[in-house]
Order: sequence, then C-alpha cells, then structure tokens
Amino acid sequence: MVAATLVVTGCAVKKPEPVAAAAAPQAAASPKPVACTPVAADSPLVGTWYSVSTPRGVAGNLQTLTVLTPDGRMTYQTQLKIGKKVRPALSEAGCWTYTDGVYTMQTTTSYGEPVDIGDPIYRNRYQVEKIDGKRAQMRELKPNGQLITATRVASSYRLP
Repeated sequence: MVAATLVVTGCAVKKPEPVAAAAAPQAAASPKPVACTPVAADSPLVGTWYSVSTPRGVAGNLQTLTVLTPDGRMTYQTQLKIGKKVRPALSEAGCWTYTDGVYTMQTTTSYGEPVDIGDPIYRNRYQVEKIDGKRAQMRELKPNGQLITATRVASSYRLP
C-alpha cells in the first residue's frame, strides 16, 4: 500500500505552468543597462553642438543637435528640413567616447525606448579632423564617409 501511495502522490504533483517557464528566459534576455564611461572634463568635445548637413540621397538638410557631457552621456536630436517643411527625425540618448581622435556615439534609447545595442545602426564613429573652441570637423568612419562640421552652441540651444 505504501508503494501505491507513492505512485499516486507522484502523479498528484503539480507541473509548473508553461507561462512561468516561458517567462524565465524573457527575464534573462532583458537588456542590461549600459553604463557610460566618464571622459576627461577638459575633452574638447564636451558641450552642445549644432550641425547642418546634406546626407547623400536626401533632398534636404539634416539639422542635428548633440549634447556631450563629461560623464560620458549624450543626447542626439535631428530634424529634416525639405524646402520650408521641417520634420522631426530622431531623438536618441546614450554614451559617447573620444579616444585617439575617434569620436564614438552609442545609442541606448530612441524616443525613450531601449534599443538593441548590438545593432550597428546605433553606433556611429567619426574621425575628428579638426577641432577648436568653436567648431569641430569630423568624418564618418565608413566608406565614403561624409564630412560634418559642427558649431558649439549654448547649452540652452534648441533646434529651430
């Protein structure tokens, strides 16, 4: 009788809910927050920068406002101006570095939502060709990379 009780008891054990089992891998796969690395406080790129460029294949001007802080955080906003029409394009945040003349932006959120930081579209790299207190010239580090000239503006500046 004891053996039969064990067998019946074994059958009465509740199996875990499939939903709970499926939730565990999702929790493990949730993105880890990215910690930005502080840069030198006297880095020539710390500040607020405004640029206007005409990307290849775009029939308009791309206006960009980038804020780079000494704690390694950045915000990046763009708007596209075609004729008299202005369209908002991007509003991103993340981290930045400046090492050996290479400026790198790593987006971690777009419009406040986390992004896949493994996706190369969220990582932009530039070779800084010239920088002074007022202007920075940098070239995208990709084949036929575009030359971008940014002007330092007041921290209160907003896109027009």
